[in-house]
Amino acid sequence: MLATGGCLVLAATAEGNFLALDAGTGALLWHVYAGATIPSSAISYSVNGTQYIAVSSANVLYSFALPVTDR
Repeated sequence: MLATGGCLVLAATAEGNFLALDAGTGALLWHVYAGATIPSSAISYSVNGTQYIAVSSANVLYSFALPVTDR
């Protein structure tokens, strides 16, 4: 699991789903099926002011840009 300052909780399921949840309500905001198990926690990094989340599954590294919010 990874929690962000933007009120997101990011987690993976045993089936290979990567989820973004609202930290306040627990509501599912987004998910993607990675195709295989996700054996480690996601990481967060920033490039030129944009926050990204990266997570690995099998031999693939997924990287997602987070939208800018007013929270």
